Amino acid sequence: MRQATCAGCGLTTGIRSFYSFEGKTYCEPCVWRASREAKETGRPSEYVSLQDNSVCVRCGISSGESDFLLTRGKPLCPGCSELIAHWPYPSWLKVSLALLLLLLAVALVHGKKYFVAGSNLYKGERLVRQGRFSEALPYLQRTVRTAPESDKGVLLLAQAALETGDIRIAQEALKGHDQGHFEDGDSDDFREVDAVWNRAVDAMKKADRASKLAQQDGKAAEAASLMHEAAQEYPQMASLAVAATAFDEGAAFENKDYDLFLSIAEKLWAHFPGSETAASVASALACKYAVSGDVQFREQAQAMLDKSRELAAKDPEQQKAYQEYAERIEYRLKSKEIINTSEYNRRFRSNQARKE
Repeated sequence: MRQATCAGCGLTTGIRSFYSFEGKTYCEPCVWRASREAKETGRPSEYVSLQDNSVCVRCGISSGESDFLLTRGKPLCPGCSELIAHWPYPSWLKVSLALLLLLLAVALVHGKKYFVAGSNLYKGERLVRQGRFSEALPYLQRTVRTAPESDKGVLLLAQAALETGDIRIAQEALKGHDQGHFEDGDSDDFREVDAVWNRAVDAMKKADRASKLAQQDGKAAEAASLMHEAAQEYPQMASLAVAATAFDEGAAFENKDYDLFLSIAEKLWAHFPGSETAASVASALACKYAVSGDVQFREQAQAMLDKSRELAAKDPEQQKAYQEYAERIEYRLKSKEIINTSEYNRRFRSNQARKE
């Protein structure tokens, strides 16, 4: 066993009773004192215990002055080193380990869907934080299908849906989560989603009122104004802005501003080509023909009406709509008289209904 001498008090004994501090060897009382003094003067105060590598840490046998080989950082004599290297684990420990591994395998198999849900939640949340809401939606929908009780998953899904203008998905997520109740209704995440949800609901109410007003004679301008309010309140739903533009078309017709009517109709046709938008252009051109008598407008109106019929050919609902407005546009082209839908129905369709 190796000996050492304390630099403080001169005590000489086995090296394992000493500590190294600032390059000197100290016994325990002296190293405490030296460490305290260093700390008071602002110097490092950490010290380490000395290890006698000539003594086996397991059996205590000494090799004299030579060091034993270190096994996992500890000096062990050859006998102890061999014993530890071939340590016989008890049978009960081996059986317990096997059972633990089996339980882990079962847990991994049955918990796989929750691991997948967690992965989807992580990906969806990252995309939401980046403002990539449409990309986040599929991940968050899969998360909520697996873990519908997750407050975080549902709120993120509702946020992504609301930010892409899909109020239906947001409603299903929020209302389907414990009947709309959340554990922490004061959290920032909940407040943020709740604020957007309330704006979206209010906008939809305004849009509904605007649609009802648009069906009444003399209310087209009021309907357009209300629809614009809805679009401004919930800009995430792009269809509200499109509807507002379409309602402007009705207001222009009602105000007999046929140039504006044609400009709006052509804009909608350019962005959303279809049977109805083609018919709107035809209607506006028919109005221009009725007030100007310019045959070019009549020919253009007829061409757009033919285009509307072609586009509606494969859809029974669109064909039905085409028959309704084509009749009115053709009357305008023949008579050069501009009347609204209710007046046309009063003159020509109410008598037909009575006959039938």
